[in-house]
Amino acid sequence: MKDHPFVERWSPGTRSLFRRFESAGRDQGWWDHDGPIVAAVSGGSDSMALFWLLRFRWKGRVIAAHLEHGFRQETSLRDAEFVERICREWNTECHVERLDIPSMKRRGETLEEAGRRERYAFLRRVASCSAAPLIATGHTSDDLVETVFLNLLRGTGIRGLRGIPWARERVVRPIMGISRDELQGLLLEASVPWMEDETNLETKYFRNKIRHVFFPLLCNEGNIRFKDHLLDLSAEAGELEAAREKESRSMATWCRRWQPFALRSWDLDLLRRMNDQTIQSIIAFEGRDLGLSTLSRGKTSVLLGLIRKKVGRWRFQWEGDLEICASGRTASLVDKKVFCAKEPDRGTFALHGEYGSIRWGQWRFDWRYAPDLPPVLGVGSCRIPAEGAGPVEIIAAGATDKRDLPEGAIPWWAGRIWPLVRSSGTSWIPFTVPPGSTVMRSDGKSGPSLQLRARIIDKMRKGETEDGV
Repeated sequence: MKDHPFVERWSPGTRSLFRRFESAGRDQGWWDHDGPIVAAVSGGSDSMALFWLLRFRWKGRVIAAHLEHGFRQETSLRDAEFVERICREWNTECHVERLDIPSMKRRGETLEEAGRRERYAFLRRVASCSAAPLIATGHTSDDLVETVFLNLLRGTGIRGLRGIPWARERVVRPIMGISRDELQGLLLEASVPWMEDETNLETKYFRNKIRHVFFPLLCNEGNIRFKDHLLDLSAEAGELEAAREKESRSMATWCRRWQPFALRSWDLDLLRRMNDQTIQSIIAFEGRDLGLSTLSRGKTSVLLGLIRKKVGRWRFQWEGDLEICASGRTASLVDKKVFCAKEPDRGTFALHGEYGSIRWGQWRFDWRYAPDLPPVLGVGSCRIPAEGAGPVEIIAAGATDKRDLPEGAIPWWAGRIWPLVRSSGTSWIPFTVPPGSTVMRSDGKSGPSLQLRARIIDKMRKGETEDGV
């Protein structure tokens, strides 16, 4: 098969399809993109139309990715061989992986959910190894309508009425504004073959029953434009959801506070000033932003009650080993490994030379002598009088007498790994909460000083995080 020649004698419907495809590319930000796109190609009509449009109507490089999932045995193998053959004929890079999805299904997970999870994981792997910033899937307007209808049956809010997002992170959906019938018309006009998935006709699957039973009945005996109305509803819901998402992002950012060893932290006083609906929107947004599971209504209600609680410590399990822990005026999302972390040994460090560094647990302290600067205790660094300065001692703040700590200086869940630094009678707690809580007082006079700067080598943040004055 050779590259299909582009002539002006395409049918009017196909030319309209081309314009919508390009418009989607510009709206989603990939039309003028320089990097390659990984296209999910199952071999069915939707994915083949997507593949053809990207390969012959877009200027960039296309990488085909096909997952042989083991659902349909011989026909699955047939589809994989078909995609490989088409890729050879179209001179396109192709990645095929074979998995036994039924054996990979997790507890409480449907076969469809397991397939979707592994399919996107496979596409991300292909994108990573190919240095492709984007992944394109073949969702159509029919898929969008079916999803909206299915969400309505299950019970949904504005987000569910939006249906499938047109783009999210690195995944784009170039043909979601085009129907399956239009795409099959394109394939026939361009003489492009495709493979039929016989399971798409089986009404034992509920989505197929919606497609082949419910929709024809509703369109023939209810409203012939029923599917169009659902698309309009999805578009309106999408606009509302986009506005709400923007507001939630803004409010969440406003409430965030930086906290060592936490995936995310929030100011409880600010949250308590908001109504329940706003707090729920912030919680939902933060979960999506971090890629966490969606909290049920029941768990969200419990979390709301804890946030409204004005005093005391509390813990709330989000998922797995991730918990929200309240300490003072801050609630932080923390991995349980922070609770279980081994307390570093007490360290006494003699300082030699003009500068150097000290390691203690997941902390590093860079030090140097400053000739004529006033003492100061900051958040991420401090300067203490150098005259008569002895060795630097570092202990776990949680292991010291609580009377030696300012109230609320450190969160209760991090006492094992949070340092208390001492030198010649002066104590300093880096990154204290509230900022600047210290034991030392300074008269502000200048003179030789020892400057310490704290850096956190935080495994939760996958790298070194630093702050200072």
